[in-house]
Amino acid sequence: MPIYCRLTINGQTKEFSTQIWIAEMQWDVQAGKVKGNKELARSANTMIEGIRNSLQNVRANLLSQGKNVTAEAVINQYSGKGEKNHTVIEIHSYFNEHYVKRLIGKDYAEGTYKRYVTSLSHLKGFLKAQYNINDIALNDLTYSFISNYEAYFKTVRQCANNSAVKYVKNLRAVINYAIKQDWLKHDPFVRYKGKLDRVEKEYLTHEELLNIQNKELSNQRIAQVRDVFVFCCYTGLAYSDVAKLSTEHIVTGINGVKQIVIKRTKTDNIANIPLLDKAKHYLDQYADHPECLNSGKLLPVRSNQKQNAYLKEIADLCGINKNLTTHTARHTFATLMLTKRVSMESVSRMLGHTNIVTTQVYAKIVAEKLTHEMKAVNELLIDSATDNVRKLG
Repeated sequence: MPIYCRLTINGQTKEFSTQIWIAEMQWDVQAGKVKGNKELARSANTMIEGIRNSLQNVRANLLSQGKNVTAEAVINQYSGKGEKNHTVIEIHSYFNEHYVKRLIGKDYAEGTYKRYVTSLSHLKGFLKAQYNINDIALNDLTYSFISNYEAYFKTVRQCANNSAVKYVKNLRAVINYAIKQDWLKHDPFVRYKGKLDRVEKEYLTHEELLNIQNKELSNQRIAQVRDVFVFCCYTGLAYSDVAKLSTEHIVTGINGVKQIVIKRTKTDNIANIPLLDKAKHYLDQYADHPECLNSGKLLPVRSNQKQNAYLKEIADLCGINKNLTTHTARHTFATLMLTKRVSMESVSRMLGHTNIVTTQVYAKIVAEKLTHEMKAVNELLIDSATDNVRKLG
C-alpha cells in the first residue's frame, strides 16, 4: 500500500504520495510510522521524518517571507513547483496588452494605453542603465528600487519633478494590479510619497488672444495651426478632441443654437459647448478645405508635436512671452469664460469635467488675477493721493 502525506493548514487539506510502499499490516496508525525495527522499517521511517521536517521548514520560510501560508503553497514549494516567480517586465507587458488595451473606450483612453507603453520602454531603459539587467523578479522590488527609478528620470532622463513622479505612478498602477492578482504579497510603494509640484496653468489674456487671432501670417501651415489653436480657445477642446471633431459632433439644440457635443477622449465625459460665432467662423473657413474633405474632420489638425512646435513660433511672432501649447487653449477658454461671468457650473459642463472641483482651479486663477490687479490699482491711488498732498503742502 502507498503511504500518503496529508497536510492540513487552517482547515485546508492537501495530500501527496511519499512514494513509499509497505504492507498494510506494517503501518502504525497511532504513531504515524512503519512498525518494526528491520532495515525496511528504519529506512521508511527516516524518509517519513525527513518529509515532516522539510514541510515544517517550508512553512517557516513562507511565514518569514510574509507570504500566504496554505497547504497547497507548502506542498508546491516542497515538491519544487513553488509559486510562479513573475517578473516586472512580464507583468507590465501583460497589464498593458491584456488589461488596459482591452478596456480602451471603456475604462481607459487610447492615450492612456500609449502612456503605459512609453512607461514600459522607460522601465526597460532604467533596468539596463541602473542594474545592467533586462528584467527583475516582482518579489525583488524594494523601496530602494522605487527611489532609484524616480531619480533616474530626474537625472538621466532630465525630467521635471512632476513628469518623474507620474512615470513612477504608472509603475505603481502596474504593481497594484499585480497585488490584486495575488502575484505579489508585499507593496514596495508602501513608503513612497512622490509629490507633484504645483504648476501654474498658462493661459492667454483676452488681449493676447486677439493679438494671435488677428496676426497676419504668410506661412499657410503656421496660419492653420493658429486657426485651430484659436478655435480651441473659443471652445475649450483639448487636442485629442479637436483632432477627431467631425460633423457628427455638431448638433442643433432645442433653442436652435448650434453646439458641439463630444465625448472627451481623456475621460469619456460628454462636453456640451454652445458654438460661439468666433469658433463657427473657423468651421466655415475650412468647410471645403481638401485636407478636411479627405479626412472627414472639420479642421486641418497637425500632430500634437507639430502643433506645439508651430505655437512656439507663433508666440515669438506675436511678442508673447509664454510657453504656448495646445493645452494652453483649454486653459484660456476656462479663464476667459469665468472673467466674462459665465457660471462655474456652465464652464464645468463645457469643459466636460468629472468634478466641479477641477473647474474651481480656474476660478482661483481668476480671483488671484483680480486681487493682483486691484492691489496695483490701490497702489496707484495711494501714490496719486500722496502727490496731491505734496502739491497742497
